[in-house]
Amino acid sequence: MRTASKFSRPIAVVWLLLLSVFIVAGVPLASFHGDEAMQVWMSHDYATAFIYGEPQRLMSAGPFDVDTEAQLRILNGSINRYAIGLSWHLAGFTNGDLPTPPGWDWGLDYDTNADVGHRPTEALLNVSRLSSALFLAISAWAIFGIGWQLQGPLTAYVASGLYALNPIILLNGRRAMMEGSLLCFGLLAIFVAVTIARKRTQNQPVGWGWWLGLTLASGLAVTSKHSGVVFVAGAFGWILLAELIQRRWRDLPVMLVRLAVSGVLAVALFVALSPALWYDPAARVQDLLEVREQLIDIQVQAHTSGPMPLSQRIEYIITQPFLTPAQHFEVAAWTQYDPITQEVNRYMASPLSGLQFGPVLGLLLTLLIPVGMFAALRHAVARRAGLFVWLLITLAMLIVNPLPWQRYYLPLIPIVSLFVGLAVQLLVAAIVHRTEQPPTKEPLVTDNIQPQTDN
Repeated sequence: MRTASKFSRPIAVVWLLLLSVFIVAGVPLASFHGDEAMQVWMSHDYATAFIYGEPQRLMSAGPFDVDTEAQLRILNGSINRYAIGLSWHLAGFTNGDLPTPPGWDWGLDYDTNADVGHRPTEALLNVSRLSSALFLAISAWAIFGIGWQLQGPLTAYVASGLYALNPIILLNGRRAMMEGSLLCFGLLAIFVAVTIARKRTQNQPVGWGWWLGLTLASGLAVTSKHSGVVFVAGAFGWILLAELIQRRWRDLPVMLVRLAVSGVLAVALFVALSPALWYDPAARVQDLLEVREQLIDIQVQAHTSGPMPLSQRIEYIITQPFLTPAQHFEVAAWTQYDPITQEVNRYMASPLSGLQFGPVLGLLLTLLIPVGMFAALRHAVARRAGLFVWLLITLAMLIVNPLPWQRYYLPLIPIVSLFVGLAVQLLVAAIVHRTEQPPTKEPLVTDNIQPQTDN
């Protein structure tokens, strides 16, 4: 036991470093997405705020017409734009190397966009992707930590492996888009919440540093992408539910105050890092919701035959994590463009594209999810029940989502990966327990023969 303890941490570090290298190594192979061009173009906000020192120029009060800088700023999180800008700044690029506005025009076909300079050069694109890939690598460390605290090392290894090798996670996290930072800070918020809940259930003190960590991770998650609120709500709900299960009624008011303060500070951080909201934040948030609703209506009309029916939304919740191949683009017309199909084929032919589950392994992993749910409720319920809060909040978001776009299902994948990790831990423990049981001794069988005596 002492030897296992001695080497467990170095082995974990090596494992996570290997996953990180695997994530970053596939960056140049990832197929291009038009939204990457928009994100790279909008990264000139980094230059405005940090190179020229004029963040006030990023403020806006509208109008928010389609594909204008004002609309793109209020619709999208800012962390990725700043990270991309820092990346190309350190690599020696300038504003003059960025794509022409608006980055990508979805009203034009691929060839026309490329001809007018909307697609970034390969060098700029790969540099711009690096920050998102590094964020994704950090998220693999975070889910490992979550799994370790939920059950132990086996759960941590299984969950982090399934997560970091999932083709859907890899493709979206390697692109110069918001998903890498969303998963990074969202899972860090969950990790901090799990730590706080564990410490509380074990009657250990929770230092102010953990509450600061919850505030920072939560604020950065929402600043990365507004759907990060799902992770934040899951994190706060996790802590609160753990308190309620333990019936710590006397401590509950103090806990509510701590959660409220952390929440308010997280919102303040979100606003501070979002200059588009600085001019009358309450009004801008209302604008954000209205512009988001308008964009969804446009996307549904332009790229689908209508909103997904409820049955299809439920089907996607079940099949997207392990039973559906990676979706490289949402616009069907992109199948006609040779540069894109060549990139997709090259990427999928590489082992760096991830673990292609296929129907058999994918079905097995899907069937293990309810087993993991059962395992989560067997013991240490106060520490694990928050996993179901996080799940229910995520499912609620997916149920109201009308678009059949795979990247919207990314927040579900770490949750089900953790459930599979718990299921594997449960099954392995059951097998070990069965094999370690001492064999039962069979009763001695004696013949009922009376000894003969001489008469």
